[in-house]
Amino acid sequence: MNSDELASLVQQRHAAAVALLELGHAQLAAVQSGRMNELMQLLSQKQQPLSTLSELSKRLHAAIGDDPETRQWASGEMRSECRAQHEETETMLLDLMQIESDCEQQLTKNRGAIEEQIRRSDGAKQANRSYAQSAQSAATCGGSLDLSSQ
Repeated sequence: MNSDELASLVQQRHAAAVALLELGHAQLAAVQSGRMNELMQLLSQKQQPLSTLSELSKRLHAAIGDDPETRQWASGEMRSECRAQHEETETMLLDLMQIESDCEQQLTKNRGAIEEQIRRSDGAKQANRSYAQSAQSAATCGGSLDLSSQ
């Protein structure tokens, strides 16, 4: 793979990683705030940059077998910039993986809290039903108790 093609792929991959990282930060904020509708939209928006990143990574993988010393660069500066951009992309992807892990932990924590709220709500509903049934039974037992004294 020639240096121009390699630099272009690295640049495109970097752009996809930047987009994913921005969406990842928004995703974490949505999870932490409990905005599930927004979370679903963000997850949907991440699909295209993820596909792009995957495709670009596959294409870059083809350059792994090339001897980097035989690749002709327009300048040493261009080669250094390409390397720096590649390393920055790798760092962003690690950051993105951490954000995904944080989101998963927060969602698990939220799920536990929601399950507890449901259990409490179900208990309250059951108590209300029991109370309503006993009140209804007392009202319809067919007789009345006379407690007056004579």
